[in-house]
Amino acid sequence: MPKVHIVIDSTANVPQTMLEEHKNLHVVPLAVMLGHRQWREDQIDNTDLFSLIRETGEFPKTSQPAPGEFIRIFEPIIGAGDDIVVITLSSGLSGTVQSAQTAAQSIDPKRIRVVDSGTTAIGMVRMAQQALLMAAAGKSAVDIANRMERVSQATHTLFVPATLEYLHKGGRIGGAAALLGTILQIRPVLYLNSGKVAVLDKVRTWTKAINRIVEEVKQHNNPEYIGIVHLDAPEEAEKLQLKLQEVYPADLISVSTGGAVLSSHLGPGLVGVILQDSTGA
Repeated sequence: MPKVHIVIDSTANVPQTMLEEHKNLHVVPLAVMLGHRQWREDQIDNTDLFSLIRETGEFPKTSQPAPGEFIRIFEPIIGAGDDIVVITLSSGLSGTVQSAQTAAQSIDPKRIRVVDSGTTAIGMVRMAQQALLMAAAGKSAVDIANRMERVSQATHTLFVPATLEYLHKGGRIGGAAALLGTILQIRPVLYLNSGKVAVLDKVRTWTKAINRIVEEVKQHNNPEYIGIVHLDAPEEAEKLQLKLQEVYPADLISVSTGGAVLSSHLGPGLVGVILQDSTGA
């Protein structure tokens, strides 16, 4: 039976230790641009990115991988007789999934399965972990991809940005909404609905926004995991972690950061939760 490789994009922010442990795990990078400079996402961290933004007054842009970036990884794997499952960030946030699909069609669509995670960051990492376990158990690429599709449907993403400026610059909200929200100190609680950013609620303080996220998480009685994600906001992430540990076992909850692409669109100070409902065996 062919070995199955897992390909994931860089917005997952996969830990280096995980890459070193699993030689059948591969990352395709997105790019970050600021002025005339460009980096692969793994070449710039959030601290440096936000520092450059403050220094230059410019806002970053990002770009999805071209199909050729995927082809470069696909060709030697398929040439060796192995199969591939690709897990990308939400198609509602990026065209990365389309690039992966185009590349798969050009190489061998029967042996390369592309899954839209419907999320990003720790949500994608956890999907990759589950996919790698299935691959190690000898499951086929078809079985793994089908399972990941079910996991995608069971994954929920909620977040609160500390600033609306980045969402406005990225075209996610209009200028009037951003200005009014800033003046009135409105904190939108956002979520991914069919992979696209939508408003869950609007509250007047940061504390109320975090409490609203906790309330929403409590609607899920038996989650597989709860991943807290932050962008340059470790103290706020820790506060949210403590609140959730009042309800859920500590070992169910992890804290991680998003990478430079998410930071480019959402700005510093963001805190969010990505969780997966139980999907059975």
